[in-house]
Amino acid sequence: MPRLRSIARPVAALFLGAAVLAACAEPPTREINQAQGALDAARAAGAEAYARTEFQAADAALKKAHDAVAERDYRQALSFALDAREQARTAAREAAAARARAATDVAQAIQTAARGVETARTRLAGPGGTRELRGRLGPSLDELTMQLQEARSAVAAGDYARAAERTRAIEERLAAVTADLPRR
Repeated sequence: MPRLRSIARPVAALFLGAAVLAACAEPPTREINQAQGALDAARAAGAEAYARTEFQAADAALKKAHDAVAERDYRQALSFALDAREQARTAAREAAAARARAATDVAQAIQTAARGVETARTRLAGPGGTRELRGRLGPSLDELTMQLQEARSAVAAGDYARAAERTRAIEERLAAVTADLPRR
């Protein structure tokens, strides 16, 4: 019986070692596919724009996994694939949070700009707004109203970067228009 135990341990260790080697004898296709899926999901979540660093790290790790497979270093490929999958998931989470912040920020900016345009219209229609001033600044305010609608359309399409860009342009133009308006 003691002799059997002394043989059993080395045999078990040998089988365990063989199992580990067998696991690394084939490319980690499933893990690489999972990493690619996570990267695709991160891309769909906007990670290229909103979590660029994490997305690029995930993409680089996936490329390293493919390179390791080409070199038949399947253990390293597995490690890179698992790393790529986790980084892609992190990128997707961070992108979702950043998109939500961007949506809130641009909605507030649009609201502020819309109030500014309405205030400018009120000041232009007031006692200090001459016919000449209304003729000169009225079309500018109409143009700003159209640009606000374009910004709102960009938000509706989920293009927060374009909406933010458009809103900044509106704010700059509105500042120039209100500088020409009479003070209350």
